[in-house]
Amino acid sequence: MKIGRTSENDLVLHDHGVSRRHANLVERGGQYFASDMGSSNGTLVNGQKLTAEQQLRDGDLITVGPVSFTFVWVPPEGDEDATRPIRRELLRAQVSPAGKGTAELAALEVAPTGFRPALVIPEPAAASGGASAGPSALDKVAPGPAPVRAAGAKEPLSAAERARHRRELKGSARGQVRLWWEGMPRVARWGAVSVAGLGLLSLVAVVLWAAVFRSEGGLGRGAEPSLVGAEALADSFGLGKDVTWERVDQKAFDFTFVSPTRALAVLHYQARDISKEEVNLVLNGVEVGWVPADTNATAEREIEQLLPVNVLRRGQHNQILFDNVRNPPGHETWRVWNLRLEVIPVPELPPDQLLASARQYASAGKQFYELRDVGAENLFKAWQQYRFAWVTLEALETKPDLYEDVRDQLGIIVSELDQKCAQLMLEFQRHVQYRNRKKAKAALEDVRRRFPTTDHRCHNLALEKAYEHEL
Repeated sequence: MKIGRTSENDLVLHDHGVSRRHANLVERGGQYFASDMGSSNGTLVNGQKLTAEQQLRDGDLITVGPVSFTFVWVPPEGDEDATRPIRRELLRAQVSPAGKGTAELAALEVAPTGFRPALVIPEPAAASGGASAGPSALDKVAPGPAPVRAAGAKEPLSAAERARHRRELKGSARGQVRLWWEGMPRVARWGAVSVAGLGLLSLVAVVLWAAVFRSEGGLGRGAEPSLVGAEALADSFGLGKDVTWERVDQKAFDFTFVSPTRALAVLHYQARDISKEEVNLVLNGVEVGWVPADTNATAEREIEQLLPVNVLRRGQHNQILFDNVRNPPGHETWRVWNLRLEVIPVPELPPDQLLASARQYASAGKQFYELRDVGAENLFKAWQQYRFAWVTLEALETKPDLYEDVRDQLGIIVSELDQKCAQLMLEFQRHVQYRNRKKAKAALEDVRRRFPTTDHRCHNLALEKAYEHEL
């Protein structure tokens, strides 16, 4: 038996999805086989496409294009079961692609002497008990070929109509997206939907997190710091770009000054976007100085502010206040960060010995400063010696003339160190920009030679950059 669309076959299916010569069903030695005859849409048995002849078994589902039917084996005459009523499965045409509209059509009957199927059209059962009121439905055979199509089902699109539909969709971006989506496997569609869902959930989570984040104090992490100690506070405060905690005009920090011996308290910090006499430092209600105005080396500059011993409260609560006197209601930008407090013990010596030690430190500092162009680290050593002289002189109740000389020379050296640090870091950034790792690493090594200890901010900055760029 041959199945096709328009040629002279045993069974003709009037559907555009069926080829002229589509499939072949044959009987050999009491067994039945199915094969595809080179059709366009192929022939399936139980959902598997035929690539060669395959034996059929009772109940196999045969799909020819968009039409599906069930193969039923009928016992030959003389079989011991032949006297019993034969239950024939009804053929169900699935006009699709999506299986819309399924209707009972006919049974495919196999004769004992050959393979001659007939389309058997069932009659409706009687109202009482389901017995047929007239002759058996199996005795009414529809002669000749008959179209196989579900009653009331929508006729599937032909190949030409499908091609025209695809051309129409390709004419717009929306249609191309639809074609791409329809062409994706079901597993890929599920994956795309899952990824889109996760992306949407992530976006919602980020929005909620940002809302909570802003409500808890802007861009800061955790609570806003209000205590200052030996560890630097990387968070910044002030007003404007890159400020962690917005403070229009004032920011206060608390600390406790504790030392078993006589000591000095030095406040270290960095500042920028500040003009002359704009931000005032107030210790326990007493003005102790101004934040220095910006210079060319502001980004690398670390400011030291000595807190007067006579204003400090030993072993008690102290407060340092940064007061921007130009800001209420506040429009001008200013920023302070990397705040820390250093406690420096003062030598317990008689005044004459303190003065002698300070002179020795100042003399050594002067020698290193004069040799600053000879050795890379000499300028840093000059800064250290003058700083020792300054701390020693702070222990004296009455300051000698040397005190002002040391302070002035220390300011000059600090300015030169800041400029040298800015120059070296600019050179490092240039090498990073041009992706020259060798020269960038050499620039950081030069920084560490000129600033050999962590006493200066530039040494710590070089360590941070080396870690950041894995050098």
